[in-house]
Amino acid sequence: MNTRHEDTIAQLVDQSGKAALVGDAARAEQTLNQARGLDPVTLELELARRAWANAAGTPTEVMARRQRVSARLGAVAVAAPERGDVWVQLSDYLRALGNLEGALKATASGLKRDPVNIELWLRRTRAQVDLRQLDSAARSLRHCVKLAPTHDGVEAMVRQHAVCTKCHALFAAPGAEVCSHCGADGPARGAPVGSVRFSRQSKFDIYFPRVREVVARALDMPERIKVQLTLDTLLKRHLKRSNQQCARVLRAMSEEFGVAFDAPLFNSAVIGFLDILIADLIRAIDPVTDKSIDTNIRRRVLSNA
Repeated sequence: MNTRHEDTIAQLVDQSGKAALVGDAARAEQTLNQARGLDPVTLELELARRAWANAAGTPTEVMARRQRVSARLGAVAVAAPERGDVWVQLSDYLRALGNLEGALKATASGLKRDPVNIELWLRRTRAQVDLRQLDSAARSLRHCVKLAPTHDGVEAMVRQHAVCTKCHALFAAPGAEVCSHCGADGPARGAPVGSVRFSRQSKFDIYFPRVREVVARALDMPERIKVQLTLDTLLKRHLKRSNQQCARVLRAMSEEFGVAFDAPLFNSAVIGFLDILIADLIRAIDPVTDKSIDTNIRRRVLSNA
């Protein structure tokens, strides 16, 4: 359920603007206060989007307005650090203004609170590419692939940025002549290139984000608890759960994957410890019969897993 009231707040901002146009300042302020009462952060995001899109005035005036917008949005982000959507929008604005270091810092601040936010990871990767921090960008993009292997933005970035087979940094562009990190020949000179996917994907990498969503829904996990359940830490802790809770997870996974489960492995899944159960369930998924695989890229990745 949407608790941020984006549509309602957008309508209220429209009404406030119309009231201001006819000189009814009291009505305009009252409507904005109504929107602020629903969600002040979402209101600030909506106002920032509108102010940013306002192209009235000279280029200098537009630039000054956008700088003020980004400064205000930065204050909003500091006041509501848990809102990943604010950090995402702030990083976009800072990058558009040419403040790449600021965009990188914005993504870092957002990821401290929401370490699995794929939109922030994508923006972090773009900022690192822009800053020619190509080895760091490669690491970030590998993390993007791990978090959301079928995300459109991830797939687009993987296609755009090949990897140097010598130092494993990203090439800055598809037609790069040399690697900006180590100086090796690039694709424009006919050198072989790799991909961040090329030997780093396993069935666990591909399915874990989806399985985690199923588990979180089945157990009504709060977001702050769900984000602590990561692939890196999965087998380093014992997540004790009741047999009834684990049975709910089994039913939910059966509904999600159906015939894609290897029956003997699925039926032998251990219950009682959630981490072991998740590992068992991912092992029991058969990618060949998983009908939800819907892109050529994902098929290729799974075939190499």
